[in-house]
Amino acid sequence: MPLRRLLAGRDLVAEVRLALKMSLGGTVAWWIASALGATRPLFAALVPLVAMNGDPFAAVAVSLGRIVGVFAGVGIGVALLDVSISPTWRVAIALVTATLVGIVLRVGQQPNLQVPISALFLIGFAGANTEQFAVQRIWETAIGAAVAILVSSFLWPPDPIRELERRLHRLRQQLATDFAVIADDLATGSGATSAQLDELREHSLEAVRDVFELAPARRALRWSPLRRNDVDLLDDLEERINLGARAARHVRSLGRDVADLHVRDRELATATRHLADALDRGLLGEDRAEPLARAEQELTAARGIGDQMVVAAQLRQLLADLRPE
Repeated sequence: MPLRRLLAGRDLVAEVRLALKMSLGGTVAWWIASALGATRPLFAALVPLVAMNGDPFAAVAVSLGRIVGVFAGVGIGVALLDVSISPTWRVAIALVTATLVGIVLRVGQQPNLQVPISALFLIGFAGANTEQFAVQRIWETAIGAAVAILVSSFLWPPDPIRELERRLHRLRQQLATDFAVIADDLATGSGATSAQLDELREHSLEAVRDVFELAPARRALRWSPLRRNDVDLLDDLEERINLGARAARHVRSLGRDVADLHVRDRELATATRHLADALDRGLLGEDRAEPLARAEQELTAARGIGDQMVVAAQLRQLLADLRPE
């Protein structure tokens, strides 16, 4: 069970592919640098390991910031090799300088620690012939960067469609659970929706984040040598993801009203279940006219008095949003 919880929600196929790509990239870079005469080409193998990432919405799943960080660290280390100071002071100066540079060349919201790590590695493995050592480390780093980009682009390149489909499946499950809780609360007065409000909010925020990934996904597909033909598949996915995001917003508002007003109404509960069915069909790309018609019948039959009117109004808004354009 602990292992299952640890792996839950993760795309293990993508993670294994990334591990294989990193291993292959490092091995190929080491082999090429060795064939060109490098001795212990550590930096050639290091760059693919630190630069490749699993971002499914990148045109090339390589962190250019980390590649630049390796070059910057190598440059700092090379500059300090000829300075006549004790090894401890050389390491101290290298770490301070490289860390400050890493703050400027940060990756995301974090300092680019690849700069001090590369500088430290270079100083630690430096030999007697510093000039030859420095030149070798620079060109082997370039080999590692080139291999990382090529392997990332042509071996299991980023697949935005697969990731968006995975997220849409997650959203379907979440919305089905949310609707079931609200419908049960409306039918029985269980009050379960109150305990679900935080989840409703989080599900709505996740759906919005999925919408924000659509533009990067389209850009990644257009720039990918092997995925550009998948752009047409994104149009249908985009429509369904936007539908799910709008529905999640409606469900969040509906859940808040049900929790606050303590409404109990079987017609509204039945209408909610029909709307949930219609949404699920819509997220699957299927026809949703039949459950929408049933939901409309239940809403027409529902009593329009008191707090029921507030919940019925929320359901009618959802019904209108679920109608195909």
